[in-house]
Amino acid sequence: MKRVLGVVEGKSGGPLIILLGGLHGNEVAGIKAINKVLQVIHQNQVPINGTLVGLAGNLQALASNRRFIGYDLNRCWTEDFINRVYHQQHTQAEDIELKDLHQIIMEFKNHEYQKRLLIDLHSTSSEQGNFVVVPGSEAMNPVVQSLQQPVVIDLDQYLSGTLLKYLYGQGFFSLAFEGGLIGSPEAIELNVSGIWRMLEASGAIGSAHINGSMKSGKKVRSFSRLPNFVKVRYHHKISELDKFVMHPGFANFQRIKAGQLVASDRNGPVYAPVSGLMFLPLYQSSGDDGFFIVEEVSIMEAY
Repeated sequence: MKRVLGVVEGKSGGPLIILLGGLHGNEVAGIKAINKVLQVIHQNQVPINGTLVGLAGNLQALASNRRFIGYDLNRCWTEDFINRVYHQQHTQAEDIELKDLHQIIMEFKNHEYQKRLLIDLHSTSSEQGNFVVVPGSEAMNPVVQSLQQPVVIDLDQYLSGTLLKYLYGQGFFSLAFEGGLIGSPEAIELNVSGIWRMLEASGAIGSAHINGSMKSGKKVRSFSRLPNFVKVRYHHKISELDKFVMHPGFANFQRIKAGQLVASDRNGPVYAPVSGLMFLPLYQSSGDDGFFIVEEVSIMEAY
């Protein structure tokens, strides 16, 4: 697989939009969705305002269908870590991936654009894995609202070294779109639909060139009533030594009560310390986040 999935140069004066899939190597729906959208744009000669770039993330992990090889490529984007990678001999797979991605993104960043957007496409390991992660001040951005998904407004504060947070500091409007359950056909459909919606809302493609079928996708809100905005109330961090195992059956935004049994680890049962909504329960073999508990907030509370 090539790093650059495609580049579409359109009218000058428009935005730079970078679509990134596969930053975690076991999440391929984003890459498949990017390829589908690029194929339609080329086949139908859809006019673009600005520049659209499709990128693949962790190529070595993608080839192995693993979240990562040596370390999580979405937990290492800090100035200090990037500088160390540039000035040391590469000894891990993700060192090479990080440097290559950084160079490509910075090359595009250094050109003149009206605005710069990074759209980081992911999938989750639990049901109802459809939501948007943004810095809180961007919750009402038209690109975010075009997705019509729950918005998690402060998750970036609990996850260090994310690409979203790094590029936000570099002048990008950046968001992560979690588009469905890992490995499900619906995840590809959700990502495709989301990309078209965001391209329209950003002004990269005019509404006349995007029909309803492109944006339809699978309606996440058909599952149940889901919140519009949530904030993190509790974060259960884990390590490999904890031998953490999430109990089966939990979905994102499922209501839970304080004291409810949710998992187990080497010390025994793990109970929810507070009531709220279950979020990102860990149902894969790697990761440092056992689960979160979030609470619904109003847009006023979001700020």
